[in-house]
Amino acid sequence: MAIKTFGIKPTLTSAYWGGVPYYANVAYRTVMPERGKIISLSLRLARYSDSEVPIVWGMIWNRSNGATLAQSNHSHSPNNTYSNLASLQTYTFSFDKQLIEAGTLLWIGYGKRSNQSGRAFHFGANNNTSGHFIDYNDVSQSAPATTFTAASTHSNNALWVEVTYESGGEIKVWDGSTLVTKPVKVFNGSSWVVKPVKHFKDGQWQESQ
Repeated sequence: MAIKTFGIKPTLTSAYWGGVPYYANVAYRTVMPERGKIISLSLRLARYSDSEVPIVWGMIWNRSNGATLAQSNHSHSPNNTYSNLASLQTYTFSFDKQLIEAGTLLWIGYGKRSNQSGRAFHFGANNNTSGHFIDYNDVSQSAPATTFTAASTHSNNALWVEVTYESGGEIKVWDGSTLVTKPVKVFNGSSWVVKPVKHFKDGQWQESQ
């Protein structure tokens, strides 16, 4: 098993915000770098100067069909009030190690409660990052959208976001020019299913790296 990260953490140049129902679901376009289990997702956030605290979840959607691939197992309610870019703080959302296959087109970001006034917040981004995109929609919801449909796009913008994931339990095979990682499959009597490769270490079975 190996712990790795992907995403983008650019120098912050902007902090977008929205009340009811604006910026309800916001996501950065990216691709799953390899087969892995999602551990956490981090964003730079700050509360707007409202009377209530925001309620926000970390989200990963499939960019091919909008379906939810992973939702954090808890929400955050940022209580640091936005005054400038330096006031944005890093919030990390934990996941239940949902498995995502290599090459899957992703939206990574957040879904918030957007149907109640007084719960606005800022999210950090860079608005001068060529070739990067932030997609979002403005809908009234009490929790993240099960299926994300982008309504608007910030072109050449990068959401500050980092995903931590766990990889391993696979083997490497020679494809004629290089060693590539491949999953191992076993026949369960009716079909071939993926199973992790494990080795015995420190008194327990661990997935190979």
